[in-house]
Amino acid sequence: MKASELLDHFKKIGTWVKWNGSEADKFLHGDPETEVKAIGVAWMSTLSNLKQAEELGCNLFITHEPLYAGFANEYGVYSSNFILLEVDDPWVEKGRWIDEHNMVILRCHDTWDDYPGIGIHGAWAKLLGFEDKPVNQAKFYEVHEIPATRLDDLARKILKRVRMIGQDVVHVVGDPAKEVTRIALGTGAITNYRTMHELGADVLLLTDDGTRTWESAQWSEDTGVPLLIVNHATAEEPGIRELARYLQSTFLHVPVYAIERGCLYHSISR
Repeated sequence: MKASELLDHFKKIGTWVKWNGSEADKFLHGDPETEVKAIGVAWMSTLSNLKQAEELGCNLFITHEPLYAGFANEYGVYSSNFILLEVDDPWVEKGRWIDEHNMVILRCHDTWDDYPGIGIHGAWAKLLGFEDKPVNQAKFYEVHEIPATRLDDLARKILKRVRMIGQDVVHVVGDPAKEVTRIALGTGAITNYRTMHELGADVLLLTDDGTRTWESAQWSEDTGVPLLIVNHATAEEPGIRELARYLQSTFLHVPVYAIERGCLYHSISR
């Protein structure tokens, strides 16, 4: 199987993606006509994740997030916020490593964000225990009814779930004793608190990359609508693991490995 067949498959199932000029779902590096030996699947293409995939025999790496962040520079890689990279910059070195190991990198983002049931959003809801159909939803968001629950008890229930993804803390904005009955779930870097509240939720589960707390926390205190905040990677890791399982069951003749990472940080409370 050639690497290009994977992108062709994503185009077939991702009918909602704007494929003409899509910046999110495309090859980021390497020759699409490469014969695939094995596939590594991860939320992010860090050098450590790439090396783990290479050790498993993978020559195709599927990433959800970009290979680099920022803008192209003279080395053919990217500089964040127009920072000029030196020749020994870690991102330049990562680019060299990818070249040396002939790793093909394919980004699968919009296809899997909205894939029904087991995509990024559906997998996140299921990890948190929400198996029923949302009472309301919009692109990127789901709203689920819950029994009347104190905010602090809800946060503890969510913490118990996200610990499976390596997150050891849930940030809470609001009165711990406040009772809530409808939770809005969001993933990614665009958990817009106003939109989520307009969907009829009385508590919002945001991601750290999807909100600016100096803004959203002020809104929360002024409105009395509490916020729960987890890591961006935590909210999307369940969907990435489902993507690996989906590819394992779809392309039976090619080994597929989930390169698991989960929450990008840990907390120290004492």
